[in-house]
Amino acid sequence: MKICFLVNLSGFGGLEIQTILRAKDCFDVGYKPIVVVRENTRSERFAKELKLPIENLKVVNSFEFTHLAQIFKRHSIDLCIVPKTNLLPIALLGRKFSNIKPKIIFYQQMQSGIRKKDPYHNLIYKNLDGAIVLTSIMAKMLIETTNIPPKKVFVVPYGVDWEKFQKEKPNKVENRKLFEIPENKFVIGCIGRVEPLKGQKTLLEAFAKANIPNSILVFAGTIDDQKYFKNLKEKAKSLKIAEQVIFNEFTFNVPKLMSVFDVFVMPSLSETFGLVLIEAMASSLPVISTNAGGVPEIVDDKINGFLFEPENSEQLSQILTLFYNDKDLANRLGVNALEKVKIKFDYQKNVSKFFEVCEEILFRK
Repeated sequence: MKICFLVNLSGFGGLEIQTILRAKDCFDVGYKPIVVVRENTRSERFAKELKLPIENLKVVNSFEFTHLAQIFKRHSIDLCIVPKTNLLPIALLGRKFSNIKPKIIFYQQMQSGIRKKDPYHNLIYKNLDGAIVLTSIMAKMLIETTNIPPKKVFVVPYGVDWEKFQKEKPNKVENRKLFEIPENKFVIGCIGRVEPLKGQKTLLEAFAKANIPNSILVFAGTIDDQKYFKNLKEKAKSLKIAEQVIFNEFTFNVPKLMSVFDVFVMPSLSETFGLVLIEAMASSLPVISTNAGGVPEIVDDKINGFLFEPENSEQLSQILTLFYNDKDLANRLGVNALEKVKIKFDYQKNVSKFFEVCEEILFRK
């Protein structure tokens, strides 16, 4: 099976990373991937680092799809995986103008909710061969907001290699030194892009209200919004917690970073899926997250983590205090969290399911 992964995007976040990782999985399971990327982008560099075959999509007479049609033909592509809606027309037109007619699969990783039942979108979704989404709520929303037939929509969550995270647990002291985090502190961690929708402001407020002895708050992530980042630092100063708050840059070494935390918080206003939440659970951490988006399909409230309402810093502060005071509860939640990951979010199981769906779509008449 020859699969084209259309990642012709200028940005580089979770969507691009995960799509390129599926291309790496494709190679690892014995299929033949081609990653189509823009030249001189982080996506191109990442694909090259993974030693994946790539093609740069060139504009031919102002029409990208004509070059994509050539790529389809040159590599005899069977399937084209498209991770973003604005790339769907390019893929569909590329197929139309190619002698090779690959099946087109929409790999939706971001929840939209926007109604798309106008003639233009009806034409696009009618001509898709399938869609892979991350959660049941995403499947429901895609079916309700477009004309795609329900039988064409499949749910396949992200997975994590939980053994990598477990291997770092004994290295907590060593890894705290690596990230320059004091050894004797109660560490609350938050990983995610620094932007308003990620809710770091709510966590700052909750941390200040909880006033947990000998504690620090560690943020890690790419700074997408410099103004918001500056406001966060000013907020920490006004709350008189600036010396207890650390901002680290984005790192691919998530297993090591997770091992330094005692509690993990994802305070996003809404989150389609929340891979970082599963990574925290794979580390056996007690997790706290907003009760929004696809999170309730990951965290079972008070069983393998706690949920709180978006922007409710008072509720979040109470849960932080509870975890600090009740170590047995925190440990029990961490054990349950790992079990949930093993059952539902194991990397190899979900990779296998992803390509089983691809094969089903490819051979469906």
